[in-house]
Amino acid sequence: MAKILNLSQNSDQELLKKIKENSDNLGYVYKNCKSNSIRFMKKMTSKMNEYELEDVFQDAILVLYEKITKGNFELTCSFQTYLNSVCRFQLLNTFNKSEITVDFIENNEDDDDNSELSYLNITDSLDVIDNTNEPYFQAIEKALLKIKDAGGHCYELLTLFWYHKKSMSELAETFGYSNADNTKNQKARCQKRLEKLAFNELNN
Repeated sequence: MAKILNLSQNSDQELLKKIKENSDNLGYVYKNCKSNSIRFMKKMTSKMNEYELEDVFQDAILVLYEKITKGNFELTCSFQTYLNSVCRFQLLNTFNKSEITVDFIENNEDDDDNSELSYLNITDSLDVIDNTNEPYFQAIEKALLKIKDAGGHCYELLTLFWYHKKSMSELAETFGYSNADNTKNQKARCQKRLEKLAFNELNN
């Protein structure tokens, strides 16, 4: 078995490569992200105890592991952001609106100074959903149609990114943005809008 390295100095992209080489390295992600994800879920609901929230996080780790082992997984945000999004998705499918704290939709930022939930790091919601019959996926689809009806670039930008796997550089060229960073910022704003609409659809 390959030796597990000291991974603390690695970027998430470097860490992803090491996990693909040796899945035992996923343990570092587990230890490094667990407390933040538990704290994040506590903001969403008080209906689950610490042990139940740990079970949700473990399920999120399994989702991440399955994605990585498929071989074509691309990490477009941090591991922390990705895992928080999977946890959020699971809680949204477990509880109804009256049992979920709405603040996480209005303000996704964590207490830490180095927040992984800022506009530039909002995770890609559809990437964590495998079953298109899931209520949250259907809510996102309906929200996308509302954005399309409202006009503007958001519908085309999001669908090109999710369904056609366009890179930030390709999207910048398509929409005339000055660079990939500005494109990422615009996509994040569009996705923030989408997630608010999807949350409302989910609880109508």
